[in-house]
Amino acid sequence: MNDGLALTESDVLDHVHTLLCDLLLRESIPADYDLKDSGALNSMMFLELFVRLETRFGIHITGADVNQDNFRTMESMTRFVCAKRAEV
Repeated sequence: MNDGLALTESDVLDHVHTLLCDLLLRESIPADYDLKDSGALNSMMFLELFVRLETRFGIHITGADVNQDNFRTMESMTRFVCAKRAEV
């Protein structure tokens, strides 16, 4: 997603929120909602989430990136995406 526009952390959080709401068929999800403990996403949904994050933000998620610290909440995903975008 190198569209020349700088995204703030708030922008990234908004996009992550939209992606998760689409996947979970919900109107809203709290930023600190624990996706792991809630069991809200199954393994196929996580794969879909990874693809959508990569496509939307122009990042590449590696096997080493896939851990619960990066994908437990929208807040942790936002920090992860911002860090990956900084690598590009």
